[in-house]
Amino acid sequence: MRDVSIVQRDKCSFVLCTRNVEASISILLQAIYNQDYDGEIEVIIMDSSDDRTPDVVKDFPVSLVRVEPQDYNNAKTRNKGADMTTGNLLIFLSVDIEIRDRSWLSKLTRHFATSDVAGVFGRQIPKEDAQPMEKFFYSYVYPEDTVVLELQEGKLNYKRHVYFSNVNAAIRRSVWENIKLPEMLISEDLEWARKTLVAGYKIIYDSEAAVYHSHRRSLKNALQWYFDNGATMPVTHDNTIVDISMGNFTWEGIKFISAEYRYMLRNGYWYWIPYAIIYDLTKFIGVFLGSKQDHLPLWLKKALTQKKYHWDKYATVIK
Repeated sequence: MRDVSIVQRDKCSFVLCTRNVEASISILLQAIYNQDYDGEIEVIIMDSSDDRTPDVVKDFPVSLVRVEPQDYNNAKTRNKGADMTTGNLLIFLSVDIEIRDRSWLSKLTRHFATSDVAGVFGRQIPKEDAQPMEKFFYSYVYPEDTVVLELQEGKLNYKRHVYFSNVNAAIRRSVWENIKLPEMLISEDLEWARKTLVAGYKIIYDSEAAVYHSHRRSLKNALQWYFDNGATMPVTHDNTIVDISMGNFTWEGIKFISAEYRYMLRNGYWYWIPYAIIYDLTKFIGVFLGSKQDHLPLWLKKALTQKKYHWDKYATVIK
């Protein structure tokens, strides 16, 4: 089952999902093709745009596949794209990231010489225009130290939550062929990581393989985003691996918020704290309502979610 043939400079297949990014996609593609990487690079674009994105990407040696917006699903679309590529390493990126340097791809792929490494994900550094809450979140979740995630005696060996994310990730194809990204509302990357760790593989967080990435979320957007996350938490978090009891969840939340407000005071963002309190309350309400989605009517789920098309096709958060 384990593939021992991977070497650092093997072929990398990028799977990029795009929608209306005509102003920025060429910058990302230039950064990909300008990497100091000796191996072959192929790029497939899974596009749902109604702007000029398809015309822009045709200036690059990419494959372009049309995906209707109502048919888009984070995992299903990425799996479809990966299945149409041939590289031994699959590279998943969000197209709103900025690659930090030309050695990024070499850093992201250097761990695959070890056969029990299933995936590698890199650090996400918030952009300059990010809100203080987002700056803190990314610094908290994606630290400066590199981490090896694996199960030891059935438990995750690393106490602090470092979340696998296909915003900036590489996956070994031979592992992906056995453990596909699960078709679900959101958090398919977390569920893939959970299944992979249970299967006995390791996942590496490499802080040096960094990209710039963050969001400026409105309160409405935050409510929707955290509703979707709350809806999938019972799937992605397994008590046999990580303690998600209400007591531990509450304690972790208190530690996070306390650290967040200290960060704001320490960095001169004290005037943001009143808004941050409202923002954090909105997040909590989103997670709480999401965790109760089984008891909500369809019209309310569609009002609260970012992924409205999901509820037109699926009765639950995961297929």
